[in-house]
Amino acid sequence: MSLENKVYRLMDLVSRHNYVTGLSMLEILTLIGLYSAGMAIPIFNLGLQGSAITAHIYGAITIAILGILILAAAMRTNELKLKAISLLNVLFILVAAFEGLFYFGGFVDPSYALGMAVGFVGTLFSTSGILFYCLSH
Repeated sequence: MSLENKVYRLMDLVSRHNYVTGLSMLEILTLIGLYSAGMAIPIFNLGLQGSAITAHIYGAITIAILGILILAAAMRTNELKLKAISLLNVLFILVAAFEGLFYFGGFVDPSYALGMAVGFVGTLFSTSGILFYCLSH
């Protein structure tokens, strides 16, 4: 199999369901980076200043944009389950963002960190569900 055929197969895979598959792959990779930047803060006792928090905030913005793009692309399909999972994905992103605004806004309380974690895990599971749905249908 030539390199050209491999590229075409990858493009066919990524472009399924109006590019929802490719966007969900990108969101999962961004979530891994977001987790690394977010966990570097308490592990290395960095505080709420510096490059780790900046990377975490920019990663969260990227996740929010990707979640909206996935929802918009899913709404253009005829798949009701894909639309529902994408909406759930955006809701979990909103939960994590809402809790993160309070946590990094000056109220350093473990309950807000727990809210961010719930939003993160929910986003990770819903994005994985979107990816598995797109690959199986």
